[in-house]
Amino acid sequence: MEAQPRQIPLTPDAMDAEEASFEAFFAAEWSRLFRALLLLTGSKEEAEDVAQAAFLTMLERWDDLDRVSDLQGYLYRTALNAYRSLYRRARLAAKRVMVPGRAATDPVEQVAERDSAVRLLLGLTTRQREAVVLTGIEGFDYRQAGAVLGVKESTVRSLVAQARAQFAKETHTDE
Repeated sequence: MEAQPRQIPLTPDAMDAEEASFEAFFAAEWSRLFRALLLLTGSKEEAEDVAQAAFLTMLERWDDLDRVSDLQGYLYRTALNAYRSLYRRARLAAKRVMVPGRAATDPVEQVAERDSAVRLLLGLTTRQREAVVLTGIEGFDYRQAGAVLGVKESTVRSLVAQARAQFAKETHTDE
């Protein structure tokens, strides 16, 4: 069951023009961002949490964002930063809980067994996965993806090429 945004009626009495424009932006971008984060995290719950955090950050700064020329890029950059932060915290928590010598079940592997496309994505480095999701799935060009990720266009091209090589290796090995 895919998470859907709660529908809030837009009425002139209920909100001012700035709130209405944020609501319209939210409605236009939620599904796309959620789908991208779902592919990055492999979890509906985590994707929803990260998407909500990104939109909340934008809402808190909405008045200051009139100077931002690429709101969609800013949204994805905010979401990726929230994702990275969540990933770092989870990794630190896992290190504290893991007992040496005891095999742990990896939830990422459980997700990978259910969906081969997600398995391939999760086999990439975080940077490669971000580049592939932005360019190959969300339709950003290399320049736009570079701006979102904070790297050069050539770096995005390199990350995507590395990911494609990894995909080819994995699919060739599986045959």
